[in-house]
Amino acid sequence: MDLVGWILLLFVLGIINLIVGVKGIRSFLSRDSSIRTYQNLENFKDMARKQMYQALLQLVILGTMTVIGIVGIFTGKLNFNGTLLFLLLNVINIFAGKWGKVFEKKVRSLKIEDPNLLDEYKSVCRTWFRKPFPDF
Repeated sequence: MDLVGWILLLFVLGIINLIVGVKGIRSFLSRDSSIRTYQNLENFKDMARKQMYQALLQLVILGTMTVIGIVGIFTGKLNFNGTLLFLLLNVINIFAGKWGKVFEKKVRSLKIEDPNLLDEYKSVCRTWFRKPFPDF
């Protein structure tokens, strides 16, 4: 497979991973629109864990795509059309990521109906936003 083929494959894998991630958040939001009970919080934690691991996978996928593209450009193995395609796919990735962040922000700003769950919810949100691996 040539470099363009690898770039396209990694792009498609990244888009699939993004769609699966957004679907997971939307599925959670359809079941749990707020944190009312400890079970809602546990559901939130499960979803957040999956999202964190998917984010790591996304970094590997898109990082590999970026390295292949940059190496291809600098070594001359990517022609002009391949370079344009690589740049276009990166622009698409940027906008797709911004679209996915909208759902992340929604789920990290849920209404907490039980004040006893607020601190733990905030802790999970901080971990999700700041750390690579879940510690909850």
